[in-house]
Amino acid sequence: MKPWRDEGLPGWAKLSFFELAVLTALPWLVGVLMSYLFASTYHDMPVSVWLVALALFAACLWHARHEPGTHHWHSVLPISCMAGVAVSCILGLVAYRNFYSIYWLYHDSHAYANVLPSEPAAGYLDAGKLVFAEEAHIDARRGMGFKDGSTYCVAPIVDAATSSVQFWAAGVNCCSRGNFECDDAWDEKAHAGLVLRQHSWHPQYALAVKQAAAAFGLATAKNPIFVEWVVDPEKVEMNYWMLGNGILIGSCLISLVISALVNVVLLRFTAPPEAQAFATRP
Repeated sequence: MKPWRDEGLPGWAKLSFFELAVLTALPWLVGVLMSYLFASTYHDMPVSVWLVALALFAACLWHARHEPGTHHWHSVLPISCMAGVAVSCILGLVAYRNFYSIYWLYHDSHAYANVLPSEPAAGYLDAGKLVFAEEAHIDARRGMGFKDGSTYCVAPIVDAATSSVQFWAAGVNCCSRGNFECDDAWDEKAHAGLVLRQHSWHPQYALAVKQAAAAFGLATAKNPIFVEWVVDPEKVEMNYWMLGNGILIGSCLISLVISALVNVVLLRFTAPPEAQAFATRP
């Protein structure tokens, strides 16, 4: 028995390799475009990126309303493209909020070198990265954790001249009373910090500082600076960029799979009645 596509059915059923390639590749390319825009443009021009997304949706909707005639696959293509735009926008937003925004925060902030722990923290309020002098170190023996579901940890950053603690290393679930093991605190080569901003700031850090000050008799600044203690702040900054890229590469792969699945489902269930009947004959 000959396949139903040879039974004089409409031309949409006789899809060429080129048509199948367009059905799969075009939605994927749309997803790649949106992923690229979230990586390269969203930080500076978010409205422009959303306008591009809306324009693509509008173009897809217009094409979907167009009479497909004998080329029924033309009605499947815009739906698949809209799915690609939606997936790439959702994952692009996830990548930006969790990784790219942090990268740009540190990239656009001031970096200071040879910072003395005894210097007033007020002089570094605009800092994103701090490289401390060689004599700076974490006093892990005066580490303290404030328990509030998780344990919010702090330890003073000091040198020989420190009389009032201006800078504190901080982290979550990485300390006990008199011990601090957050981030690179174990590495003697670590003398730098990424200043904790809104993405990683917890008010419990300030409560942990009050506890440490009371427990160990420490004087501390009214508004100290909290940092993530690391060996190489530039590397940590770039890791946020790479993690964002990883999500968007995954987004492109997911868009390709979704494009193929949407096409298979829609081409099957939007088939003409005579084609569906023939396809289910014993």
